[in-house]
Amino acid sequence: MNTTVRLTERSGSTTSQRSKGFVPVVIYGAGSDTQSFTADAKTINEILGKNPRAILKVELPNSGSKNVVIQEVQRQPLSRNLLHVDFQQIDMKVVLDTKVAFHFTGDPVGVKSGGVQQVELYELDIRTLPDNLKANFEVDISGLEIGDQLLVSDLPVHEGWEVLTPEDALIVRIAPPLALEEPTEDEAVAEPAAVEAGDKEAE
Repeated sequence: MNTTVRLTERSGSTTSQRSKGFVPVVIYGAGSDTQSFTADAKTINEILGKNPRAILKVELPNSGSKNVVIQEVQRQPLSRNLLHVDFQQIDMKVVLDTKVAFHFTGDPVGVKSGGVQQVELYELDIRTLPDNLKANFEVDISGLEIGDQLLVSDLPVHEGWEVLTPEDALIVRIAPPLALEEPTEDEAVAEPAAVEAGDKEAE
């Protein structure tokens, strides 16, 4: 928790604030009313790039500091510029519901044999104390062969985490190689015939 985000009072239009390098933010939770501020967009982007689930300290104008996590981020679809950020204030002694991203390690045996890795779930819903949060959840998938799949129930137990995602949720599977369909004899004959007919019309 060594990252501090300084919040400033909103002034002017949101378009004006964004042009100056700031992004509108709100902070809520822990029994407090929702408050609106702005934050430095570059700082937020750096945090999101390193650890989007990190516990942060935010300094509020004339109100001291609070512990928060980033709960939601809105971006412009094309430019990916930040549009809005939600901070959730947390109590370090109270469990919270959040997500942790999977980080897959190892090259699956099945992929080396020509199979296709298909990821179905990128994050795990958990309930835990803030001190137990991690940047990601490393999962070794090197042993998966063609036809194998990994479910939430297959994950190793992480002390201090209550997993909220259903146990039967599919995380990743190794599908068989994609086979190229051979054209049938009729299709092989029909194609040049169609072209030939087109040539005659052109004449």
